[in-house]
Amino acid sequence: MSAAPQPLGKLEAFWRYSAALGPQMESGYPLLEIPDCLARGDFPYRKRPYPKEVPYADHLSIVRLLGGYDDGSEKGQPNPAIRERDLAYRDDAGKIRYRLHLLKPRLQPYLEHGYTNLTLVLDNVPWCFPEKPTVGPYGQSAPPRDPREWHDFVKALGEELVKLMGPKAAGQLRFRVGTENNGRERFNGAHEQYLRHYDHAAAAVQSVLPSARIGPFNISGVSRRGLEKLHNVRAFDLAAHCLQEPSLATGKTGTPFDWVAFSRYYAPGNDPEASARICREVWDEFERRFPALKGVSREIHEFGVAPFGEAAKGQFVSAEPGALGAALTAQMIFRLRQAGIHRLWHWGVADPFRDRQGRLQHLYTSQAWLMSILDHAAGGEAYLLEAAAPSPSRTRHAALASLKQDEAIVIISAYHTNVAVHTAEAVTLPLPDTFRKFSGKSLRQVTLDRQTAPHDQVRRDLAEGNLLKADFIARPDRLGNIREMGMGRPAEQRVGERFADYARAWESILTLKPLETGRGELRHTPAGWELRVQMAPPEVLVLVFGRETNR
Repeated sequence: MSAAPQPLGKLEAFWRYSAALGPQMESGYPLLEIPDCLARGDFPYRKRPYPKEVPYADHLSIVRLLGGYDDGSEKGQPNPAIRERDLAYRDDAGKIRYRLHLLKPRLQPYLEHGYTNLTLVLDNVPWCFPEKPTVGPYGQSAPPRDPREWHDFVKALGEELVKLMGPKAAGQLRFRVGTENNGRERFNGAHEQYLRHYDHAAAAVQSVLPSARIGPFNISGVSRRGLEKLHNVRAFDLAAHCLQEPSLATGKTGTPFDWVAFSRYYAPGNDPEASARICREVWDEFERRFPALKGVSREIHEFGVAPFGEAAKGQFVSAEPGALGAALTAQMIFRLRQAGIHRLWHWGVADPFRDRQGRLQHLYTSQAWLMSILDHAAGGEAYLLEAAAPSPSRTRHAALASLKQDEAIVIISAYHTNVAVHTAEAVTLPLPDTFRKFSGKSLRQVTLDRQTAPHDQVRRDLAEGNLLKADFIARPDRLGNIREMGMGRPAEQRVGERFADYARAWESILTLKPLETGRGELRHTPAGWELRVQMAPPEVLVLVFGRETNR
């Protein structure tokens, strides 16, 4: 551990990315109206100028755009209407035909709400292309039998995008060839088949949209060992092919490889520093092996508390939308920034339920609170801060500081891998010398902990009403989404009845207050400036220097 502040450069809003998923795209999922409670306080939501938006996202990836949806054939109950939603089909004479009129209704909800900054995902190959279609967890997973048919289809897709968006906007699109195709569940083919698949998709896009960005799938289960030996599609070998070998579509060397992307999920008990270190090692290895990739975009396309490994082992899992999830997610984000990330895609941060009248409502999660703070920290000079000495209780402390002209925002996370540990202790964080200009300035705070987090309050309310599931009663330090931890409709109705209380809690945790006595101090020592604060995991404490409140 290094206690010296680590410069991270200007803090760009690298977290403002999310996804829209087929087959729900025609409905505009997950576009929402932003509630008033997020717009109040000292960290008001920075709303886009449209009636709805995907919360905390300026860029969307459009996943499962082409069709290829699970039609039930694997269970012996095929539904022909599902395959009719594919953008391509094979006619009775064996010729590929297109249904490109279906493209506009899938993209229109996002385009009309200002989302032209898109990554279009070419996954779930339509049913007509493979010799023997196969079904994975999310739909058709076999590669095309004839790469030229695939090329012509992708080219036609590009031409339709020009008609729909105009050449300038379409030319700024990004195209991802697949989703987690290093596993057979998502790409039931061999490495050489993916090379043909990728090369022909890239050539087709470039023939219509030469300025568009093109990159490979997001890698699941990322590690250097896995990339070397275990995957059916080998990402290092793919990069070597794109950069050093002739394209299987054009015969020319130099196929685009515009990012290195992973999926990065995590669970309570994980070590955020170790998890981010694995990502950094692989990003660094790509650049070491391939100098042409120096500075390539480092991306996480799937991110969040989603402990699939624990579920597979039969262990207890939970979404953690409260204080524990915030403390863990904060450290994951800080460490990924330290690892050089450029773009981070998050999943939805609005927890749905239906009130007594059956109306769909949303209670925003602690990750939304964290991003509200991060949005206001964006634009400053960023530093990673770490504790000057190890914690006696082995709590992990990490902080992100953002220094602007007239204020500094410091986001401090206290997280323990043993979620039952809540020991309060003082932690000292060495600061960059530039903090001297904030000496004597006002110092205010907001905090998210198990008392202040709205979802933690929901848990207490459900327990009080005897509506908390037994699994959560047995695990007092774990927290789920409303439908995950509540006992059916009565639990949702109780949340609805108390929804105004949760909205007020949201406003409170976004409103700065004077620093509590004994909570912390900025001080100068012979070794330099340092911040000393008192915290107990799980908690995220935000300190703001030099800004007066809105009240």
